[in-house]
Amino acid sequence: MRLKARPLVLSAAVFTMAISAATGQSTSPKVAERQQDMKAMAGAAKIIDAMFKGTSPYDSRAFKAAAESIRVHSGNKLSALFGAPVVAEGTKASASIEADRPTFDRLAAELAAYAAALSIAADRNPDVLSPGMRMPGGDAMMGGPLAKRKAAAPDPMKMPAEHAFHMMLQTCTSCHAKFRVKGE
Repeated sequence: MRLKARPLVLSAAVFTMAISAATGQSTSPKVAERQQDMKAMAGAAKIIDAMFKGTSPYDSRAFKAAAESIRVHSGNKLSALFGAPVVAEGTKASASIEADRPTFDRLAAELAAYAAALSIAADRNPDVLSPGMRMPGGDAMMGGPLAKRKAAAPDPMKMPAEHAFHMMLQTCTSCHAKFRVKGE
């Protein structure tokens, strides 16, 4: 009886741990997964951004896949990945997440809501990045990324996709400003 060779399949967390061990770095599987998810969301945001800027042609399937990547990595999953203890070797996460859990969880949920709105916009606009997906008056963010936010978040489903995208980026910036270790 001959045994078939099976390809070795490693999860990203296991792979990162193996690389960390080989290079002398100590990153926990949880931190490795956080970093992988953050990189996936950043890459997805760049895909959407390029389409809004016109540096990449609009492709509703790629737009939706990018939005879904952000949606899947945010919300409850993001909150769970930053469960106690938050601070660990190899992370830039601040202990302030534990001190202000409701705000962190709200930002994670907002990120998921904006991503869901972008995904639906891709479904509604299969052929072209329509004028209805654009913000009226150009693509400038209103108030900037560190502007004081209103008490209630606006409904992402009632805004143009481009506005939802900018609000999503503002959510990321707000979260990083509040919950990342400063000076790194």
